[in-house]
Amino acid sequence: MKQHLIECGVTAASCEEAIAMNVHGPAKNVNLRIDYISRTMLSNLPDLLIDLLEVAAYVYCADQRLVRGSDQLSKFGESWRRSLKFSIPVRELDVWRDPEIRDALIDTLGFLSDDSYSFDFRQAETPVQPKELYFHDLIDPADEHDDVALFSGGVDSFAGAVTDLVSNGRSLTLVGHYSSTKVRSVQEGLIAELKRKGYDRCLSYIPVWVSNEGVRAREFTQRTRSFLFACLGLVVARMSGKDGFSFYENGVVSINLPLAGDVVGGRATRTTHPKVLRGIEHLFSMLLDCEIRIRTPLQWLTKKEVTEKIAAAGMADLLSQTVSCTRPRKWTEIQRHCGVCSQCIDRRFGILAAGLGQHEPSDRYMQDLLLDDRSSGDDLRMALAYVSLFKKISVTPKERFLVDFPEVVSAVGHFPGVPTSEAGDRVFELFQRHAKSVEEVISSAVREYGAALYRNELPAASLLAACYNRGHVEVAPPSNYDADTKAFMDRLSAPTLEFAFDDDHERVHFRGELVLEGANFKLVAALIEAFRSAKKGQAEVPYLLAPDLAQRLDISDQSMRQQLRRLREAIEPLNVSMGIPMDQDTFIQTKERAGYRINPQCRESSVADILVSVSSASTG
Repeated sequence: MKQHLIECGVTAASCEEAIAMNVHGPAKNVNLRIDYISRTMLSNLPDLLIDLLEVAAYVYCADQRLVRGSDQLSKFGESWRRSLKFSIPVRELDVWRDPEIRDALIDTLGFLSDDSYSFDFRQAETPVQPKELYFHDLIDPADEHDDVALFSGGVDSFAGAVTDLVSNGRSLTLVGHYSSTKVRSVQEGLIAELKRKGYDRCLSYIPVWVSNEGVRAREFTQRTRSFLFACLGLVVARMSGKDGFSFYENGVVSINLPLAGDVVGGRATRTTHPKVLRGIEHLFSMLLDCEIRIRTPLQWLTKKEVTEKIAAAGMADLLSQTVSCTRPRKWTEIQRHCGVCSQCIDRRFGILAAGLGQHEPSDRYMQDLLLDDRSSGDDLRMALAYVSLFKKISVTPKERFLVDFPEVVSAVGHFPGVPTSEAGDRVFELFQRHAKSVEEVISSAVREYGAALYRNELPAASLLAACYNRGHVEVAPPSNYDADTKAFMDRLSAPTLEFAFDDDHERVHFRGELVLEGANFKLVAALIEAFRSAKKGQAEVPYLLAPDLAQRLDISDQSMRQQLRRLREAIEPLNVSMGIPMDQDTFIQTKERAGYRINPQCRESSVADILVSVSSASTG
């Protein structure tokens, strides 16, 4: 794992191994600028949120500057992951040094980007830079709108905005992040069209520029962009007196299954993954000591269904002005989609499935989704992997879905108000609908171009020809990850959380090669006797009140709850290794006013049985 030291707020790095980053002064190399904020809104901004803006800007810009290695599975992705150690000056030092806040920041960013993080916060030196530093073009008066929403200028964010504006009759403040003037022009163009159509009084737009200055980006995965985007949304929401904001993203992209077997972990982007959003909510709520909610109104919709909402709002004529491609350097005046990246492929399938292809001619793409030659590089492999994934999903029965696609499991416990079992069913149905959309697009094209396919008139490396002649063209995975994972999952019995309590060595062992020790063991030890006694007497497992549990552990109530959260996070890897849908009650159950207990659905085994199963799995 590559290690990097990022020294922020300094004029020069202290050693060759470090990089220096600064948002102001003569050594400035990070741009952070927010336009069109009212003076009234600015007066509502506390120093803590200025700190958050700077932290997010540093994290995002460092993410772009520090290149990753290969995204393959060699050495378990060692060359992909980075160890990022930040030293950042802040105004509210006591808040940022709170262990719970620091852990929430590290855990959320770690899951989001698949990197290892550490933070050393220090007191910002005087004179502290004024908050006005980042705000330009102050305006009066402030627009009072119903909601704050994030706006990228893509299909999803535009669909969410017009649905709220037109169909729901709501007024919006849209926050747009850009690191390229081309991206800002897309956002501004769409806003101008909406205002021209009569939505001027119920719509305002706040553009935010965050980018590296004088340093060319070397890493384009941008896994931390959604964290930056969410921080911007929170700042504007709080300046507007609101306790939340909306993130418009369809559910298939939100969960985002890896297209190929060797793309795992953060290599399949998790920008709006439900677990990431809940982690950001948790961090924001602790920072501000109030409940912050991130709304995702498109969570249970496919790309086709989201695109249809644009037509339903009477805005299909603006569809071609939205842009989904994340490669602005390649854009031309006419063609602003490369046609080969995953975002372009997903967008085009959604538009064609929604029957809106006439509103966006194929020549707006540098490469047509179905008909153009994709023999260059991995272009064909990327497109075929997309089709193959959803073809596989379409024939997967519900009872096999979480086993065959274990990445889904990390999401099902993070949908507010939706029980885990129901969430699993709804995710399955969501992916089935999207798989059907992909099939319909391919089938329709085969009917339209059947004669050309029969006469071999289409390029052999076009997606349509490759799908038509799958006997000759297959996706060649670079590793045996798929086969190994499926074989391992097939060896598993029905997913039950099984553990063994090793009192002698103070460890709790789980099937799936996971061990709890230290404070996590002590927490389980405080609950194990009640669990065993109830099981032996075939009685209901009793709860232990929170004060009583804290007393047994000889810690405060707050520390006890923090330790419980860490224990729950420690067993989350069982999501994938055992295919068990994990939520906060899977192992240690919580009941309001009753307390805590080991979940009665868990099964205690002997240490020998657990260790034998681990040994068998590793040698099988």
